[in-house]
Amino acid sequence: MKKNILLLLGIFSLAALAGGIYLAYSFERRLSDFNMIIELHHVENLREHLLLNIQKVKIDLYSQSSLHPESGAAIETHVIDMEKSINSCHECHHAPEVLERIADVRQQVDQFKGAIRLLAMPVTNNSLRRNHIDAHTLGDSLIGKVETMVVTTSEKLRERTVESLHRARRMKIAMIALIAAGPLIMIVFAVTVLRGVSRPVQVLLHAARALKTGDLGHRIQGLKDEFGELALAFNDMAEALQLTMSAIEESEKRYRLLFETAADAIFIIEGEGREAGRILQANQAAARMHGYTVDELTKMKIQDLDTPEAAADAHLRIEHIARGEWIKCEINHRRKDGSVFPVEVSAGLLETGGHKFILAMDRDITDRKRAERELRRAERIRICGELATGLAHEIKNPLAGIMVSMEAISEETYLADEDRDLLSKVIGEIKRIEFLMQGLLSFAHPPKPHMSSIGVNSVLEIVSSLVLKECSRSRDKAHAIRLTSQLQGDLPEIMADPMQLKQIFMNLMLNAVDAMPDGGTLTVRSFFDKQAQHLRIELSDTGRGIDAAAMARIFNPFFTTKAKGTGLGLSITKRLVEEHGGSIHLENNRDGGVTCRVYLPAGGDEGVLSNEKQGQNISCR
Repeated sequence: MKKNILLLLGIFSLAALAGGIYLAYSFERRLSDFNMIIELHHVENLREHLLLNIQKVKIDLYSQSSLHPESGAAIETHVIDMEKSINSCHECHHAPEVLERIADVRQQVDQFKGAIRLLAMPVTNNSLRRNHIDAHTLGDSLIGKVETMVVTTSEKLRERTVESLHRARRMKIAMIALIAAGPLIMIVFAVTVLRGVSRPVQVLLHAARALKTGDLGHRIQGLKDEFGELALAFNDMAEALQLTMSAIEESEKRYRLLFETAADAIFIIEGEGREAGRILQANQAAARMHGYTVDELTKMKIQDLDTPEAAADAHLRIEHIARGEWIKCEINHRRKDGSVFPVEVSAGLLETGGHKFILAMDRDITDRKRAERELRRAERIRICGELATGLAHEIKNPLAGIMVSMEAISEETYLADEDRDLLSKVIGEIKRIEFLMQGLLSFAHPPKPHMSSIGVNSVLEIVSSLVLKECSRSRDKAHAIRLTSQLQGDLPEIMADPMQLKQIFMNLMLNAVDAMPDGGTLTVRSFFDKQAQHLRIELSDTGRGIDAAAMARIFNPFFTTKAKGTGLGLSITKRLVEEHGGSIHLENNRDGGVTCRVYLPAGGDEGVLSNEKQGQNISCR
């Protein structure tokens, strides 16, 4: 293609050069013709001027015979002008035959000039008349020759002018033809080039668009010359790109498979700027772990998943990672439903394209923490079991004998009322010791639960009734406890041990009552979360609340805030709840008091009705 274009350019250049030479030569010839016409015009003007001066002298000659003859000075002036005119004609360049005629005219001009001057000499009348006749004859002859020369010059001028105009027209036609040929030549050249270039370019453009749309298997066929070489290079590039993209896709599939099937939560987080901490990508494990969808997670910051305590230190963790440190720590995260769980975070810097990102992997360590707690609890239970067993052998039997003796003595009729009251108090303390021993035995050797399908609301109503009776016996009107029930109707039944479930709610309600020595309100609520498939039971009191130090240890065995408490009630309650697959949480209310939330797994997909048992207000005295 390049050779063809160069050949066409060479032909067109030679044609343009020939046309230019022809135009230059034609212009030169036309300029010569115009110069010749100008010279002929000049000659014509000189000869007409000469004829005019001769005629003036001839008129002066005629005036000598009139009443008012021309003065000699004027005649002499006209004669001088005539002589200058013939000299001017002689100075021009002429052909030899023209110069010969001019020389003849000059000779006659000299003779005519001499005849005119003879007329000014004093002679006889006869001589004067002959001189006049001679002068007129010479003047007429001279005028005739000059007029012939003027006519000849005019004829030549006309012929030359016609010939020059004819040549100018031919040159004009040639110029128009050349000017018209230029665009035609350019059109021919353009069409030739376009026909040779546009189709290959269109083929290449179509191939480039095919690659842009992802058709990496597209190949170019049928091009020749340089475009053929370009097509071959293009095909090689497409093949290499196809291989590279295949490798990238395979790598992407492996990465995506690893990313999506990982059991741990994986986050890609913004690592710098004002958006530091924003979640850019998250896998399905992260979504399941936190109860969100992946789309919801990508609209949040990692701090939104932290508990308030963990979120307060999030910026410090991000700063450490941005400096290139790889951190590993344990913090608490919060699910969408508000539940808190522990995670082990392993995070480091991921820098791509000069931008800093954070790769964070979170592992739910709830099971591990539970196992650790179970190990600690097992150790405590082992110790308690050993202690309880020793106490049972060493204290129970003597204590039973003491209590029987005290009861027997208290039945004697001779005892004073004060002594009988004292013995009653001793017997009460012995019973409390027995209760403590029984609690230790229950904590150390808990009975095996007997699961059955049971409704939680019925258990709550039974326990509430028992608590109400206990409050009525032990409190006066000034220290009354009001019990309010808000139980969601027709909760799905769960698999649980009825006796242990009663023990759980009894312990919690009695603790709530003990937290309100001056009276107050105990509110019992039940809910069913269909999405999470669990029951939530809330027990709220209006007591003094629990300080932060006590809240951290509230479920520890033998920890109590009561003067006569054993510290085993909440520990046993928590263990029983967890043995049923649930969880328990305590938190202080904003307006005072404590709310205890018990989560128990629900079995089945029973529907949830919206009617609630509201307004059960019971006062106990």
